[in-house]
Amino acid sequence: KDKARLGTLVHQKTSAVVALTGVNKEDESQLKIFQNLGMEKFNKNSDLTRKWGGGIMGLKTQAKLDKRAKAVAAEEAKKAASLKR
Repeated sequence: KDKARLGTLVHQKTSAVVALTGVNKEDESQLKIFQNLGMEKFNKNSDLTRKWGGGIMGLKTQAKLDKRAKAVAAEEAKKAASLKR
C-alpha cells in the first residue's frame, strides 16, 4: 500500500524509495507533515522491532543444560564433602 503511494509520486506502479532533490516553498509544510508521519510510523515504532524466539529452548538443549547442571551440582557436592573432612 505504501509502496504504491510512493509509486504514484514518481509515476510508477510501485517504488520503495524516493529521493527529493528540491522542494517548493509552498510545499515545505506538507513535506514536514509527511516526514513526521514517516518517522512515527517506521523509525519510532517499537512494535516493528524484531522479537526473536522468546527464550524457549529445544528439547535437546534443555536436556544438555540439565545434564550439565547435574554434573556441576555433583562436582560441588564432592568439593563440599572433601572440605568437611
